[in-house]
Amino acid sequence: MGRRLIGWAAIAGGCLIAGAAAAQPLAWAPPVLIDPLTVVVRPGDFTASCQGRDCRLVWPPGRHVGAVRIFNARNLVSIGGWTSVPQPADHSNAPPSRILEVSGATGVVHIEGLLGDASAGGMSDGLDFNAPKAVVQIENVRIDGVFGFYDQFHADCIQPFGGVKALRVDRFTCRTGYQGLSIWPVSTSPAGWSVDLRHVDITAIGPVIHGAHNDGGYLYWPCRAADCANVARTSLSEVYLQPRPGMAAASTVWTGGLVQPMAGAIGFSRLPIDGHVTIGAPPNGDFVPPGVAGPAYRSPGYAPAAN
Repeated sequence: MGRRLIGWAAIAGGCLIAGAAAAQPLAWAPPVLIDPLTVVVRPGDFTASCQGRDCRLVWPPGRHVGAVRIFNARNLVSIGGWTSVPQPADHSNAPPSRILEVSGATGVVHIEGLLGDASAGGMSDGLDFNAPKAVVQIENVRIDGVFGFYDQFHADCIQPFGGVKALRVDRFTCRTGYQGLSIWPVSTSPAGWSVDLRHVDITAIGPVIHGAHNDGGYLYWPCRAADCANVARTSLSEVYLQPRPGMAAASTVWTGGLVQPMAGAIGFSRLPIDGHVTIGAPPNGDFVPPGVAGPAYRSPGYAPAAN
């Protein structure tokens, strides 16, 4: 039997989604999958291994409730979906409390059109990755209302906690009760790893949970060591950070003092980071408005030069 290849232009690009901001072609196309394993997300906390193969992740037609963890994919493609994490009986860091975790991938991980929120009542991170050999692409994703605090989960919108080879983001909205883009280098981050952030808005929604230590949280961590060693080669384009009321703009970014405050923005001239973050909200609203990501998602397609 010949190898079965799945290309995504015809499948994902047939219809334009509503909303002018989200209807622009996306920067990066999904990888072509070869003899893919189809992984159907089941109710509750869900874990699956792709066994080193290409995988296509299929979400249920309505809201999924439970943490989702996918291991050992080569290439992985997920388009659409709605998921939330329930309130666990255990309030420590032990329970799985990540909207989506991808670990052990070695090719291209493509997450597009996913809606992750806190509607099921549990604190959680957003998208977490432990894949130092993989290129991770996140496009037209909305993470809405995640919450946490210092002593437990930090409600990171995106965190490559085990490293990635490259992180590519185009059109991403996150409303978080604690932290935002936690993309500092870790011990497994490869030398020369890269980050490309385009059309990203992160909003601090304020404390939404009991207990102390729930009123902080940086919205962008490009590094967390004083020397910022092995910080990713980063490109920033239309990245907006909206701090919680009363928080100073400079407190939205942690770079060990290596920031360059500007009028309404923060730059990074002392780091390998091109561009700046703008303090405030995008002038035309969220890059991924409500109703775009989720079960009814339809991709707007991909720019001709997508790579």
